[in-house]
Amino acid sequence: MLFNMRPQIMAVAALALSAMLPGTAGAESEAVRAIEKRLGQYEARFNRQDAEAVSRLFSEEVVYYGPLGQVFEGRDAVEQRYRNSFEAGFSDMEVETLEIEVLGDTAWDIARYTILDPSGKPLAGYHLAILERVDGEWIVQRTLVNAVIPQPPR
Repeated sequence: MLFNMRPQIMAVAALALSAMLPGTAGAESEAVRAIEKRLGQYEARFNRQDAEAVSRLFSEEVVYYGPLGQVFEGRDAVEQRYRNSFEAGFSDMEVETLEIEVLGDTAWDIARYTILDPSGKPLAGYHLAILERVDGEWIVQRTLVNAVIPQPPR
């Protein structure tokens, strides 16, 4: 029985040692803070109605899966998507980070958002973003956004 447990014991020991390596935990928490800062920048740029500044948070080759089934490919398409939203009257975004996971120079985040539609009615949804660290900055490579839709009456 002890012989069969050896791989599990070795795996646990390796995991424990990797957690104690200098800089590993600190680097991850630093990356999480940097991504949280980027989410704050996203909210602020959206609320300034600055489509060009919002688009700079995304890579040139980004694929953005929108809440109504649209797919926007490339930074220019994302910029136009936000420009159209601002011109239509969407405003007042709030972002709440739910999860961030960092794996080296790749990360993902899940956040809840609320915005006001053109009539002032609040809308809510979630996004999942896959980011890559490029030249020290976390840039969105892919994102999937949904909108919370009221349940039909029973």
